[in-house]
Amino acid sequence: MAQGRSKATPVLLSAAMLAAIVFWFGAAVPYFTTHRESFGRVPELFWERRVPQWIHIAGGTAAMFLGPVQIWLGETRRRLALHRTLGFAYLGGVAVTCGSGFYMSLTTPVGFVYASGLFGMALACAVCTLMAYVAIVRRNFAQHREWMIRSYVVIVAFVFFRLIVVGLEAAAVGGSGPQGDAMRASLAAWASWAFPLLATEVALQMPKLCR
Repeated sequence: MAQGRSKATPVLLSAAMLAAIVFWFGAAVPYFTTHRESFGRVPELFWERRVPQWIHIAGGTAAMFLGPVQIWLGETRRRLALHRTLGFAYLGGVAVTCGSGFYMSLTTPVGFVYASGLFGMALACAVCTLMAYVAIVRRNFAQHREWMIRSYVVIVAFVFFRLIVVGLEAAAVGGSGPQGDAMRASLAAWASWAFPLLATEVALQMPKLCR
């Protein structure tokens, strides 16, 4: 993985880790309760599905915090035994969060656009991670690095999701009330992973075009 290392890598990974920590405390912790009235921002949406929600958060948390460590170890080629061990833990976290994510998307009452966006997010994460695994099994380190970066970008999509929803709400886009909340969530369900993944692809491919 060392071929693609740049001076910006530590900064980007540190920013990703900081964003993950802030998001976890702000958006995930409210679901760690057994009281319906305080179960996240919209308890009526998730309380009846609280067990798969907890599973989803657990898998996503593992992948979200392991991702920057894994990418850094791969970029620097340090402690490769630990890198492999944590890699399997990352795979497990992705499998858990994607599996529960499929279930959550198929059972949400919010609507088709929101559900399909979440389903697409889980599918993109699963495919990117699987491709990273296939690449490393075939010892294609360059492809493994790129697919791991894509995988992690989708993993942190819910950080972007929260930023998009808050930004749209602050700008009064979509109106007020449940209908406005549903519209903003539906837009964020797609935009939170599709646009970052597109930007990532441009960043990965641009240096190859400029050689």
